[in-house]
Amino acid sequence: MRITEGQLRRIIRETLLHEIDIEDVGESCWAAGSTHLLSTCTIGGDKFYLKFSEEILNYDGADPSMLVLNEYLAYKIYKLFPGAKTPGRIEIVYDRANKKVAIATLAVPGKHGRSIPPMVLAKLLSAGVYVDIFMSHWDISNTANLVVSPEGDSVTRIDPAGTLAKRAQGRDKGGAFSDMPGELETMLPTSNRRITDIFVGTDLREAAQSFLSTQWDSISQVIRDTHEQVLDDLTQRGMFDLAQQWDDYVKRVAPILAKRHRAVAEHAQHIMET
Repeated sequence: MRITEGQLRRIIRETLLHEIDIEDVGESCWAAGSTHLLSTCTIGGDKFYLKFSEEILNYDGADPSMLVLNEYLAYKIYKLFPGAKTPGRIEIVYDRANKKVAIATLAVPGKHGRSIPPMVLAKLLSAGVYVDIFMSHWDISNTANLVVSPEGDSVTRIDPAGTLAKRAQGRDKGGAFSDMPGELETMLPTSNRRITDIFVGTDLREAAQSFLSTQWDSISQVIRDTHEQVLDDLTQRGMFDLAQQWDDYVKRVAPILAKRHRAVAEHAQHIMET
């Protein structure tokens, strides 16, 4: 079967370069959505949710697109932990003309987490507990960010914008995203200081085993690859200010994540030994 030059360019972008320009996104239908401008769209015939950051939020002086890039980096790390399920495909979409970046996630069938009993949801979340703590995923307690499969046997984490050093509404977490994850006290179901009950009823041995299955070297490599890929994409499209912010951001969070990983791994190992 013969393909056109345009089709070939699109295949190269999607399968080799992992980059998509806004011109390659079809059938967009816009609607307002929480911290993003949300739409449904098609990419390569598949249905995706396409999100740009809201311009009116307070980003502490950062480019609004940094929230999207933060979410993209978070997804890339989550993909290393199969037990913490995320949408099947995650793409970055570049709007060169307006110097903006969007994130496109493959649509996930199912219902939001609030549709099932809390203890059932907790069991489904078990494999990703330590991953969420490691990633400083404060908004995991918002069941709107969880999609339960139609069969009710798995849960998919969506919209991890409020991870790493970013809050879901765009502001920087500052010192709250630190080398020593305070989330070990504020998120673990066994803690007397927890601020969420979302994990009450989870299997911590399953959580520990899942987290320990992925070594830091693998995570570090994904961070480096994602850093370089996005930096190159932004530079090629003339988004130089955003490229500099992205570069600075990744260089800031990577060493913090290395120390957080050691701390969470030690806690997980202790669980496995008890």
